[in-house]
Amino acid sequence: MSHYLKSALGMAGLALIVANGHAEQKALESVVVIGKAPPAFATDLAGSVDVLSQAELAYEHVDDTLELFNKAPGIYLARYNQGIINTDIAMRGFAGDGVTPHARLLIDGIPANLHNGYNELDQLFPLSIASIAVFKGTSDPRYGLYNIAGNYNVTTRRDDGREIELTLGSFDTREVQGYAGFAHGALTHSYAGGYRSGQGYRDRQDLDKYALAGQWQWEFDAAKALRVIARQAVYKGDSPGYFNDRQRARANPRRSEPFAGEDGGEKETRHLSAHWRQDFGADVEWQLKAYTQTFERERWVRFSRAGALQNRYDDQHQWGLISVLSWLPAAGWRLDWGADYEFQDVLEQRFRTLSNNSRRRDRSAAGVVRNRSYDFSSYGAYLQLLHEPNERLRWNIALRADWLDGDYRDRASGEQRGMHHFGAIIQPKFNMVYALWDSVNVFANLGRSFQHPFGKSAYRGANERARDVSVNDGWEAGVQWSPSALLNLRLSYWQQNASNEFINVDGVNRNVGKTDRSGFDMAFNGRLSDAWSYWGNVALIDSEIVRAAASQRAFEGNQLRGIPDYVASLGLNYQITPRLVARVHLDAQGDYYINEANAGGKFGDYTLLSASADYDIGPATVKFQLNNITNAYHEYVFDFGNDASFTVHSPGAGINGSVSVNWRF
Repeated sequence: MSHYLKSALGMAGLALIVANGHAEQKALESVVVIGKAPPAFATDLAGSVDVLSQAELAYEHVDDTLELFNKAPGIYLARYNQGIINTDIAMRGFAGDGVTPHARLLIDGIPANLHNGYNELDQLFPLSIASIAVFKGTSDPRYGLYNIAGNYNVTTRRDDGREIELTLGSFDTREVQGYAGFAHGALTHSYAGGYRSGQGYRDRQDLDKYALAGQWQWEFDAAKALRVIARQAVYKGDSPGYFNDRQRARANPRRSEPFAGEDGGEKETRHLSAHWRQDFGADVEWQLKAYTQTFERERWVRFSRAGALQNRYDDQHQWGLISVLSWLPAAGWRLDWGADYEFQDVLEQRFRTLSNNSRRRDRSAAGVVRNRSYDFSSYGAYLQLLHEPNERLRWNIALRADWLDGDYRDRASGEQRGMHHFGAIIQPKFNMVYALWDSVNVFANLGRSFQHPFGKSAYRGANERARDVSVNDGWEAGVQWSPSALLNLRLSYWQQNASNEFINVDGVNRNVGKTDRSGFDMAFNGRLSDAWSYWGNVALIDSEIVRAAASQRAFEGNQLRGIPDYVASLGLNYQITPRLVARVHLDAQGDYYINEANAGGKFGDYTLLSASADYDIGPATVKFQLNNITNAYHEYVFDFGNDASFTVHSPGAGINGSVSVNWRF
């Protein structure tokens, strides 16, 4: 518990609570909403479920759309600031730098993870998002792959609003976003798009990105509907590179290292999906989703002065089916049968270059670092029984199973492999909420999830030992108290244990051993008056290598890498006049070890203060945003080994701001 005490002391300076929002929730749900809840929001899960509303997302202007999660309780960001490798998010004691992919990202119910688990959200701009829901825990049966510590569900807009927004910001940032929704009888359709360019906080951090989306829904009758969604997005970005020395990073955070002069890249995302809903009478509903999507990335990177420029190319095609059949056999009962299939066709290449100052691949045998192609198939199914016997109690129990299959080929050596035989991966789940009083709910959940090897490590070589997935068992218990509109408070304790956990460092899986994660989560919001509202959250996190792998016995008892001691967000809203609203937002994070040896010290802590204001001038709304007001230094740090002999440092942006004008039609 020493880590918790240290974290609590570190949070003492944040004891003055500031925040924003009003919670609206269905009876017996354990939910904290930042902003006004979406009209149809509901969940069958019991635990730490949080929703960011469209009103709280729309005024944000970010280089990477994943930065929108900075308000979500218990979520922390890894800000790489390296062009197309820019930001990732994490929760529940897992690292956010890609070493342990651990959460499922979904857009309108369709997975949006790359093969290695990275989250890809730059296909959306903030103005096109209706809400973001975050579930933390192991008890959600709907997803198997990457659903280790929870999931992120992003819902896009389908309303009939029409608006366009223009933004000018620091570092020569320019942005335009637009959204338009229409309804014509049985047909509703909407369109969204955005374009953003800028030079970035650091030298050679230019970016240029756009995203376009359209969706069409036909209501054939009250029982049948078809929805089609199409998206295309491109992100081009130069990269300032990593500092190899901490002092150089602090002394000149805005500069780019000369050896990184060719760093940068481009990524493109294409998506098409069809969503079918059909009711068979009043008691049976069926939903079927089919999708195809492509993630293509090309990156040029050089990590150190002594290293060489390298080309990294990935082309990933995915397609899949998701089916959910729901039956209401009697009042208060529901049975869900879900099944899903995903196929991934992956090309993964790395080449040396003909010179360190030219973006030209060396395709000779000596120049090929990695040339792999493989297919990866995931099959999953679950049964979930839900019961609400009275107004105070709701519970559900579920059983999920997943199967993995695929083939691997090394295009350079000709080596071929089949996937390790993991068999059926069985995962029981349970959720329960009980209302002690009208204002007090207690909740509990438990479940099993799994971490699978990916990339080459998922396939068994001729002389390799058989591998299994890492099994994760987790539980959570807590209380939600809503005495009045003044306060909505949720407090919980959680724990998650993993067997044979592994991390991925530069494409290579390393076995860590048996691990334990635990922590306290607190989230709250409310209204102090008609003019004042607040929100806030604090998560204290502890991690431990309980029994280290044979090759790393010296690390037993140490903390895992890349996991902050605490993370917190606090905010305050003030409706100054009916036309003018102002907001203050404080974002804080504790420090973390950068390796399993816990060598080289701790890095990554920060406290960032931001503010924004919206002024309605009649035909338009003018928006002001100011980030990192105190110009606080903060950085992302990563260690390629376990002795801190080769660390990379990436400073985050200093003070910056923007002005936007939004027209609604």
